[in-house]
Amino acid sequence: MIKNIIFDIGGVLVAFNPIKTLREMGLPEDEVMEIARHTSLSPLWTEFDRGVINREKVMEQMKEGLSPSYQVDADRFFHEEIMKTVTSFDYSADWVKSLKERGYKVYLLTNYPDWMFDYHFEHTFTFAPFVDGQLVSGKEKIIKPNAEIYQAILAKYNLNAEECVFIDDRPENVEAAQKQGINGIIFTNYDEVTSKLNNLLNLK
Repeated sequence: MIKNIIFDIGGVLVAFNPIKTLREMGLPEDEVMEIARHTSLSPLWTEFDRGVINREKVMEQMKEGLSPSYQVDADRFFHEEIMKTVTSFDYSADWVKSLKERGYKVYLLTNYPDWMFDYHFEHTFTFAPFVDGQLVSGKEKIIKPNAEIYQAILAKYNLNAEECVFIDDRPENVEAAQKQGINGIIFTNYDEVTSKLNNLLNLK
């Protein structure tokens, strides 16, 4: 019997839209895309999620190759605007609350920079009041789909894998959870996934 719902955050409960934030800074479109290519679209962003390298060092690496004027705006993006890149979906709070009201425990398992997570949990996540616990890659220094991160959340909250279902928008993360004995649902869109989840939970 499923007792615990474990959510990924980005793409499931919140939108991550750095390009929108860069545009709202009033930058020309070519600069927006160039900064995005070096920052949020760069493989280096994973280092924020991993949390092993100092974030300022990662930022400096990201800015390499940008023209000096773009570097100034990239600094402003990092230090003044980056927290605006995340917004909760309209459905998120009601979805999590409804699961809580039905007696399920709700947890978060996310690849997320530790310093961004703390701010967003307090100020941005509309669903935060209904969450029973979380495990954040930037704090654990390990990222999905590594097996250890799934075992870590099970151990932290004394959960049985077969009593959990994990929802993530990345198939490789769901598959990794399933290899640890956790039920999994790939997030595609809210309506489809809530239908699949309700079927799994035998909810009407």
